[in-house]
Parts: sequence; C-alpha cells; structure tokens
Amino acid sequence: MKINKNSWQVKFLFWRARYLTNRQFILILCALIGFLSGILAVLMKKFTLLIQSLLQNGLVMHYHRAFYFVFPTIGFFIVYLIIKYVIRHRVESGIPYTLYAISKLKGLMPTYQMYASLLTAPITVGFGGSVGLEGPMVASGSSISSNLGKLFHVNQSERMLLIACACAGTIGSNV
Repeated sequence: MKINKNSWQVKFLFWRARYLTNRQFILILCALIGFLSGILAVLMKKFTLLIQSLLQNGLVMHYHRAFYFVFPTIGFFIVYLIIKYVIRHRVESGIPYTLYAISKLKGLMPTYQMYASLLTAPITVGFGGSVGLEGPMVASGSSISSNLGKLFHVNQSERMLLIACACAGTIGSNV
C-alpha cells in the first residue's frame, strides 16, 4: 500500500511529531476521547428515551397496554434486520468483549463495533427489551478509542489508556 504524503493523516502526524511531545498528545487525546464518549453515551440515552416516548405517548398510545408484550418482539426483529442487512457482522456484547479485546487482542477492536451498538441498543431498550445501555455504551466508546489509537499510531499501553478513558467517559456521563 502506497502512502500519500499529502494526506491529512500524514500531515497531522508530522505536525504532532514537530510540536507536541508524546505525553502531551496522549493527554489531549484522552480528554477528547473521554468527552466524545460521554457525548455519545448521552445521545444514546436520549435516542432510547425518544423511542420509548414515541411508543408510549405517540404512535400507539391507545394500544400500549393491550399489546405491551409485543413491543420487545418488534424491537428484536428490527435489531435482527439491522444486524443482518446493515452491520453484517456479529455484534459482540459490551463489557465482556471490551475486556477480551484488552486481554487477548492488544486493545484492537473492529471498526463496525463503533456504530453497531449505537444502532441496536437504543432500539432494543426503547422497545422494552431486557438489557441495559451501559454495556453498549462502553463497547462503542472503547471501539472508538481503539480505532483512533490505530489511526494515530499509538502503542498498546497508550491504546489501553485510551480505552480506559472512553469507559470512564461513558459510565461517568450515564446519570
């Protein structure tokens, strides 16, 4: 693979090497990842509340009590279609997969994990599924930090630090 010297990534890496120490760059990246993961977690929670509100107060307000048991099934079916036709990969569970990636995969997580949990978890929970949002929040934030670490060529220990900052940002914002 040929490297384009005029790409934004190469220019940024040269700028980083010239003006920032590695410690300064990691601290800035940790703060940015923690902030972005927190914003991501809040957006995931708001999207879930929007789906719940539409189901309870909007679209099916008069039929809500009669068909309450059907909504989780509809949610699972929608998530199944998203996984099968949009994501096309197995969506891993949140915190256990993050721990597995840290211990066995050197903190490297697949790119699709960034958006897979963001799409599926709010629909599942919004339709009344029996899961929480903390695991998918951690999985998405950790995957974002892992892939940013790959993008900026940080080593394994720094990637672990970025994953920890993402986990802290997502859990800390989940109030």
